Amino acid sequence: MNAEKELGRLWEALQELIKPYAGKVEYGNLRSQISEWDDGDEGAITNIALVYETPGGSTDQINISFCHRRVRFVLIEDSVGEYETSSVSEVIDRIRPRVQNIPEKRQETLKSEIRRLLEGGSSPTGIFPQINRIMQSEFKGGTITHLELRDAMMYAVEYARGS
Repeated sequence: MNAEKELGRLWEALQELIKPYAGKVEYGNLRSQISEWDDGDEGAITNIALVYETPGGSTDQINISFCHRRVRFVLIEDSVGEYETSSVSEVIDRIRPRVQNIPEKRQETLKSEIRRLLEGGSSPTGIFPQINRIMQSEFKGGTITHLELRDAMMYAVEYARGS
């Protein structure tokens, strides 16, 4: 297997995967970045990061490392830890749901912030200006859409009623 060819195949497949979501606020201004280094024992390593923001401007990423010497891709996953494969299609199959889940992850970040504010003594109406400030974030992906704002405020009211 040719390492450069496999890495090129992965890069093309990832660009195709993220194309419908790239740059959109609801996907945290999703974009890709490549970095390379030499690991000594493993030789050349290329890391591809799919980078996105969650509301408020925190950056998160999905990383795929590629070991040129072994022609292997390595992903870090919550459920299994380190996952290794030589298959581009396996990498894409494992990354696709993570990319598609970015809006839900962003919504959970908002809900977590709302819970923190309410448990800290804020009222649902007092939360609105704070959540509204997130809409004005200087980081495109750190802002929220009007639909995310609506859902966040509905959650705040429901959570306050249940507390």
